[in-house]
Amino acid sequence: MLSKKNIIYLSIVILIIIACFNNSNIKSIYNNIKNIINVNLLGNSTIANKNFHIDDISSIEKIILEDRFGSKIVLKKTNKKWIVNDKYKVRSDAMTTLLSSAKEIRIKSPVAKKSKKNVINFIKTSGVKVDFFNSTDLVKSYIIGSSTPDHLGTYMILKNSFEPFVMHIPTHNGFLSPRYGIQSNKLDLQRWRDNQVFNIISKDINFIKYINYNDNSLSYSLKSNKEIFDFNGKKIKHNPNKVVKLLNSFSSLNCEKYKEENNSAKLNPIEQLIVNQDTLVTYSFHNNQSADNKNISRKYAKLNNGELMIIQDYVFNKVLINISDLRD
Repeated sequence: MLSKKNIIYLSIVILIIIACFNNSNIKSIYNNIKNIINVNLLGNSTIANKNFHIDDISSIEKIILEDRFGSKIVLKKTNKKWIVNDKYKVRSDAMTTLLSSAKEIRIKSPVAKKSKKNVINFIKTSGVKVDFFNSTDLVKSYIIGSSTPDHLGTYMILKNSFEPFVMHIPTHNGFLSPRYGIQSNKLDLQRWRDNQVFNIISKDINFIKYINYNDNSLSYSLKSNKEIFDFNGKKIKHNPNKVVKLLNSFSSLNCEKYKEENNSAKLNPIEQLIVNQDTLVTYSFHNNQSADNKNISRKYAKLNNGELMIIQDYVFNKVLINISDLRD
């Protein structure tokens, strides 16, 4: 059986052979060789036994992230579902990304001596601490710092360690902070919250009622037998295909984000949409409040008189239709 050192030497030889046939990748090959040497041939250096990754990621039941600005995100698995800060459902894509990152991260290289002091100082003052727990114990804890100058690695340091490393995911070309929900060294609850408003399949819809506050003649109600009535309760003729299309449009409808300020008292209500037992009310959205992207038309909205959120028209226009949109 080949020794560890011989396996490393063999890997280097293979990389050199590849480089001979592909000159354009010589720099990349060189860096890979350098990393292999740095990570594996330093004997009893500080790299030995410095594993950041978690092999059994399925055992993780709680994750705590804390930044230096006082924000704290607590992700907890309850009845096989992830909840953030004991209140909101977690975005499944964000959770999947975080867990896969925790499993796949690897040491890319040690931090160069000339950079080590600055890296440690930055991590101490601006890093984001991440703790992973199973049902009873702390499994892994480290602090995430800034990205490397080439943005292909991320500085991290294990808990109770004084040796930072450049970390990466071998299959991922980029730095890792966004995969942990970190933006500019800060955490934001909105990045973790599930933005789902409606997710109903057509066969589960028993009742729809639309009320237009500006023009009641545009209002209607749709019963389970797919009959449609106007605001006076008069049955109207409609296009069955348009009704089917409407009923099929309530899956995976998400808001853009939730508003930190939840005051809708000064907003003008536009319309109300009742689907089964859920009520969505929309409000006018002023253009001067959408400076981030004025080309996207938006509304404010509340579901079941809950938190104020922002919805995009191109997402919700397919369900916020009036009676004229259902006629023959």
